[in-house]
Amino acid sequence: MFKPFRYVVSLCLCVSFLSGCHQSLRPKGLPPLHPCTITVTQNGNPVADVSVQLVSKEESVWPVTGTTDTSGNAVLVTYGQFQGAPVGDYLVVLSKRLTEPKTPVNEYVSGVTEVYSLIDTQYTQPETSPLEMSVKKGRNTMSFEIGSPVRVLVDTIRPGT
Repeated sequence: MFKPFRYVVSLCLCVSFLSGCHQSLRPKGLPPLHPCTITVTQNGNPVADVSVQLVSKEESVWPVTGTTDTSGNAVLVTYGQFQGAPVGDYLVVLSKRLTEPKTPVNEYVSGVTEVYSLIDTQYTQPETSPLEMSVKKGRNTMSFEIGSPVRVLVDTIRPGT
């Protein structure tokens, strides 16, 4: 009776130790991060499923991204998992795409697929985005109104290419 109890206790201790080692370690050199939320609206209405990226003006190696929820809010994370962003000045790049398959060639072969941007393409590249954000110590919030909804063809994918 005593031996099974010892095995159970040993197993529990091992699981506790290993689960503690499974936590995400901060990468070496990752600076302090500060909470950031960006809100995106079109014609005053929140826009869901917009990919948000902060592009550092200071050549930071730490990618900062997020995706808007149904309220148009994106909570930003650095390096894909750490909440917040480093202090600095950034360009804001937004993207929301729709992929629409066209009529198939036949039942076995897909036809052309078209990819549309649902956001004005000026916001989709760091070279053309007029949106900027400065991250300071403490909580950071920004709102961006990006005008009327659009549907701009940005790519055509053909079978076999």
